[in-house]
Amino acid sequence: MFESLTFNDYDRFGWQPASGTRRFTCGWCGRSIVSQIGLFRHDQWIDVNSLSFGAMNERVRDIRVCPDCGGATTFVKDEQYPRPLLGEAFNAHDKPVDVQLVVDLYNEARMALSQGASSCAVLMFRKLLMHIAVEQGAGSGLRFVEHVDYLKSQGIVGRPMHGLLDRIRTDGNQENHEIVRATRERAEDLLTLVSLLIRSVYFAG
Repeated sequence: MFESLTFNDYDRFGWQPASGTRRFTCGWCGRSIVSQIGLFRHDQWIDVNSLSFGAMNERVRDIRVCPDCGGATTFVKDEQYPRPLLGEAFNAHDKPVDVQLVVDLYNEARMALSQGASSCAVLMFRKLLMHIAVEQGAGSGLRFVEHVDYLKSQGIVGRPMHGLLDRIRTDGNQENHEIVRATRERAEDLLTLVSLLIRSVYFAG
């Protein structure tokens, strides 16, 4: 059995109660909150094996508890884990099952981005386009490019958005056939495009 930790135990490992308040968007519930509950640790050390011998290194970690959902968010320097979910949130509970699947995949891509998995998110956009095409009547055995062409030819996606489809297709193909890491900026851009596509096809009007 594990014994309960006391504040003395946390102090022994370098952790202190968080000082002051911190305002941020919770990566768990998505609410903009102010938290004053958590733990803080500031490490400093000299790496004798580095090329810059004698240089001081430091790492600041700040863990905050969301007062709304109770989820813990970790800040390492200026990076937040988990990051807030990006993109528009869609409520598909009253939609057909196929539409719910599209929204679920879209949310998976959002969660991948919140964990810094940009390449995984970009690949998911290919699946989104294929599911949208199939749900709208395309054959399930078509190639990816044929699914995109179906969305265009059937007028499911209007001409002003054809350029967006092409960009998603290009980036998706790049991630499938080349060992190239997708940048966060590109993944965020694609997420914006896909959210526009989902809204225009399933949630217009």
